[in-house]
Amino acid sequence: MKKIGVLALKTSNYQSICRALNSIGCEVVLLENEYSFEKISHLIIPGVSKFESIMTELEQANYINLLEKAKTQGKFILGLCAGMQIMGNSSEESPDIQGLSWFDFEVESIASDVSKSIRKFHTGWDTVNFTPQSGVFDVSGCYYFNHSYYIKGVSKISEIGTTDYGVTFSSVIKLDNILGAHLHPKKSKQDD
Repeated sequence: MKKIGVLALKTSNYQSICRALNSIGCEVVLLENEYSFEKISHLIIPGVSKFESIMTELEQANYINLLEKAKTQGKFILGLCAGMQIMGNSSEESPDIQGLSWFDFEVESIASDVSKSIRKFHTGWDTVNFTPQSGVFDVSGCYYFNHSYYIKGVSKISEIGTTDYGVTFSSVIKLDNILGAHLHPKKSKQDD
């Protein structure tokens, strides 16, 4: 069985992710030290936080080098919401904080791009549209979103899903073993 590591960031919703993974029978390892990173094949960077809070905690816990090592080793890494946002260069939310720069994009406020008739906080169910030019698996469907910042300027090669909310933004991105999703999969389960 594959062991899925979840970063135990104090500023995130990592407990919810662990419960969701446990409910589908996954073996979960809380990533709290260098040894725990060695035991996993997959890794999740949780969201429900601020760009600066996540980057500060990663730096203080010496996780940035461990994340870079996991990436280089080819471990599959999933960043959710703010966990995806930190995979870029920087964020309007925290202008003086550098991201991981795994993808070449910036994070901007929804408020700066959408019309006044649309709420500046994107919360609730919305559609992810597969981008066929990506040549990757189809991620189309309805998912739960909860964010006020979104990524802008990511390469079309990396973009595998988009969502329309006043503007069309990249909601799912992929590059090699790295996947980012603006949606919240743990809340996106639908009954058949």
